[in-house]
Amino acid sequence: MHTFFYDELSEYPRELYSGKTKNKEEQIQPFPVRAAQMDDKWEGGCIPATINDQWNYLLSTIWDQMIHLVIRFDGMLSEPALASAVRSACEAEPLTAMRFQEGEPPYFIQDPDALARTYAVITTTDPDAALRMLLTEPLDPATGPQARVRLIRSDSDLLCISVNHTISDAYGVKTFGSRIARLYHAQSAPATFLPLKNFHDRSFESVLRLFSPAEREEAFLKYGDQVSSWSVPMKSCTTRDPDYTVARFHPGVLSSIKARAGKLGVTVNDVLLSAFTLVLAESVPELRKNALPVLTSIDLRRYLSPDSFPSLANLSVAFEVPVMTTPGTSFSTVVNRVHAAMDERKRGHAGIGAAERLCRDFSGGYEQVKLHLQKLDLEAREGRLEKNPFFSNLGVIPESVFDYGPVPVAEAWMLPPVEYPPGFGLAASTCRGSLSLATGYCSRALPGKEVSAILERMAVLLSDG
Repeated sequence: MHTFFYDELSEYPRELYSGKTKNKEEQIQPFPVRAAQMDDKWEGGCIPATINDQWNYLLSTIWDQMIHLVIRFDGMLSEPALASAVRSACEAEPLTAMRFQEGEPPYFIQDPDALARTYAVITTTDPDAALRMLLTEPLDPATGPQARVRLIRSDSDLLCISVNHTISDAYGVKTFGSRIARLYHAQSAPATFLPLKNFHDRSFESVLRLFSPAEREEAFLKYGDQVSSWSVPMKSCTTRDPDYTVARFHPGVLSSIKARAGKLGVTVNDVLLSAFTLVLAESVPELRKNALPVLTSIDLRRYLSPDSFPSLANLSVAFEVPVMTTPGTSFSTVVNRVHAAMDERKRGHAGIGAAERLCRDFSGGYEQVKLHLQKLDLEAREGRLEKNPFFSNLGVIPESVFDYGPVPVAEAWMLPPVEYPPGFGLAASTCRGSLSLATGYCSRALPGKEVSAILERMAVLLSDG
């Protein structure tokens, strides 16, 4: 579901491009959309939903599939300028004001009224309470819009940019946020917008075509399926009460993490994933006799030429990383094991295996996958289904997101979708050297105090050099 794997929490993946194309000229060309699939619906002002879009829409029928970017300012923005910037950004990215239409295959359809609902101002004396209420009110992708921007105004301003995972992963949210900031900073009339027919392919095909059928089959057989599962103990799998917990750390913590990663010869992502794995393993000691798999995400844009990156697209996939954590295992040992597991999966193109699996799941049609997911949801509600915990590295929030002219930014962080019971997910993001860990969860199924205990234990592990 969400989104980036970064070696050092940088704005772009280190392995941006696999170099599988034949020559330099081919490398810099954008991958074209397959006209045979796109033309009919483009002519009608609609955009076909890719398989990755369809999957995230179906997940939204179970739980909250919103990705949020929150910016806290030291000052006040211009409301007219922000309203104009949001409108222009949405017109430049038409998917933001569309609605999802089921069918065989599903597609996005224009909604003339959706654009007016993307932006609003909330005036309050308690901005944190207003933000919490906003975060727990997801957009319905079937009615649209797919994006929502809210200015929470008190003594200073708080901006919440939310995009439905149905159209985009975290990379797209940051790209959309950067576009709003640039338009605001320009203080000008609406600029020339991107054409509706975007030539950057939003589907998995742009990546999968770089691999031979044999390579795709090998990746699918090795990494395209879950081999085991476990979940954080929860009191109930039948309630749906969303909540968020965010832990924001001072820059010294990230410096400590980087120092440890350098000392062990691993990545920052390895250290974060290891802390998450070890803390969860400690909370479920009876499972420590087996390797515990944690799902993690990877952005398939790493295989593409940078100038062919689609902006609003779901090119992030998940695969599991099983790690053995027996009683008394040191944190450094877990880090080395996670690093070895991640290195194996990157070399084996685990992300390609995960994408290939999703394509095969949809080979029987949208309705077949819908029925299967409904069955899994029922099993989860009845307590008959386990789900692996999930860790996602959403990466660095780029400086382009903060370009609001003279109004300074105090801090920013990102929040992932809410994991439905019995799942539990955590996402990392950084802003100007400060690390944030955020989780969305069902508060009745998993009490907030237990979530806070997990984050506090992670903080201890990550702060110790």
